Amino acid sequence: MAETADMTSQQGRPAVSKRLRLRRLYSLSGIINLSLVTLIIAVMILAYTTYSKLSSFEQSLNSMMDKSLPGVIQSGKLYSQMNLLLSGTEQLSMANSEAMRRIAKNAITLQLDGLHKLSQEHEQTHHITSQLSSVERELDELNALVEKRIAINNKIDRLTAKLFALQRQIDTDLIASNPTTASTSWSLLFSRIMLLSAELTSLDQLSEIRLRQSNLDHLFISLSELADTLPADQQQSAQLAIAALSETVLHPNSGLIAQRQLQLKILGRVQGRSNFVRNLIADYARLNEFESHQLNQAVLGQAAKTSRLVEQQVKQASLLFIIVLFAYIGFAVFIQRVVVNRLKTLNKQVQQRSTGEGHLITVSGKDEITELAQSFERFATTIELQKNTLEEMSLRDALTGIANRRAFDDYYSQALNVASRQRWPLTVLLIDVDYFKQYNDNYGHSQGDVCLKQVASLIKQQMPRKTDILARYGGEEFAVLLPDTNEQGAITVARNILDAFKNAQIPHDFSGVADHVTVSIGISVGQQQDGRITLPSVEAADKALYKAKRTGRNRWVNDADEDEQ
Repeated sequence: MAETADMTSQQGRPAVSKRLRLRRLYSLSGIINLSLVTLIIAVMILAYTTYSKLSSFEQSLNSMMDKSLPGVIQSGKLYSQMNLLLSGTEQLSMANSEAMRRIAKNAITLQLDGLHKLSQEHEQTHHITSQLSSVERELDELNALVEKRIAINNKIDRLTAKLFALQRQIDTDLIASNPTTASTSWSLLFSRIMLLSAELTSLDQLSEIRLRQSNLDHLFISLSELADTLPADQQQSAQLAIAALSETVLHPNSGLIAQRQLQLKILGRVQGRSNFVRNLIADYARLNEFESHQLNQAVLGQAAKTSRLVEQQVKQASLLFIIVLFAYIGFAVFIQRVVVNRLKTLNKQVQQRSTGEGHLITVSGKDEITELAQSFERFATTIELQKNTLEEMSLRDALTGIANRRAFDDYYSQALNVASRQRWPLTVLLIDVDYFKQYNDNYGHSQGDVCLKQVASLIKQQMPRKTDILARYGGEEFAVLLPDTNEQGAITVARNILDAFKNAQIPHDFSGVADHVTVSIGISVGQQQDGRITLPSVEAADKALYKAKRTGRNRWVNDADEDEQ
């Protein structure tokens, strides 16, 4: 029996191999290509038989293409150029630097050159051409205003820098001398005037600036009176400082107040000029739109005439077309059964696979569609592997190897739900490296990256529980999530982190609080109050962190009761 089965198997193999060879002789692409060749021949015959009847239609169509359609296309180009000109106008009016102004001006010049060229090709009316010239003149005036605004902005920046330099000089002189009660009072009033002067750049109303000017006048009088009470060796330097500050702030032409008032006036003029230019461009666009509408009406009339001619030709060609149609009904049925239905099956399997509902992508047969299904299966498998890899990479910070902000936000949302459901405390810590910009500027960005890795490692060592989450929140800022941790536990962790940095002694000769790297910590703790649970927030921790930095850095601050360490 075994020998009989073996012989039967040997006899069956040539038949199977022969069927496979026959299938390969009639591939799907071969059948479709043969059918397409037949279709092309039939269409050529149909075109030849109807050529004599379509000559008049061809003449009408050529007339439309040569005379009407170029005008429509030209109008479309003009509309596109005007939109680009509007965009360039917005960029010019919003330019805050000389480089941005030049870029916007060059772009506007290019668009105006294009509009002039299109206007000449389109042979526009004198009124539309004069409108474009008006737009060009207004844009030149807007450019001059923007250039003046940028110059004033630069002057204000220099005056502000001069104020800060003067403040630093006063602080240095005060430290170098023996401070007295009078010198301390004079220095405090001087600092207040400096602060009020610096705030001038944030005032947006001329009335507010005038009121601030009146206040500063009175304060300068008080400052001069206090200078007279200073020791004799300090009076001269104090009077010089008052004169320099008065010159910088109150000078009627070049002072900070005068420049800020001029800046606000220029801003108003720039905005008004920009709106006027936009209205001019809109008017120019409406004039072109009117001409385009008239041209479209002519095109539509000619198209209607052509349509009637085509209708007559279609009636004569319908009989021939019906013959060709019936000849290809069989081909359509074949395409539906052999190609379309299988492609629908393939599409359904691909969609199911993309949503995770399906399994393998398989289509019966041994033709090109089957090979396509196999390619989709390989592609889907590759995509799934890449997706898993990318998802894992997207939740981890590339530099420090800890979780990133996206991962922290996911953990934070989950922890809030668990804390609310289990009614247990939850703590959020925001940690910021003190004077890290100075570290980067002086030690280099490469050493700064090494420092961030050390910071992440030191913080991680103070979190022994697996449920505690450490993430890089952005730049030199880190976030810590402590589930089931009350206020005392949060304070303990914060103290341990500060002690760890104190013991690590990472050198930082450019820090303002110590000779090593330090951190500031903001704490937000969720607690039960009157039977309710108050959940912590990143915003509260950020406010506490800001208070810690404002009160001297290298400390922690609890947002709940504003304790600090």
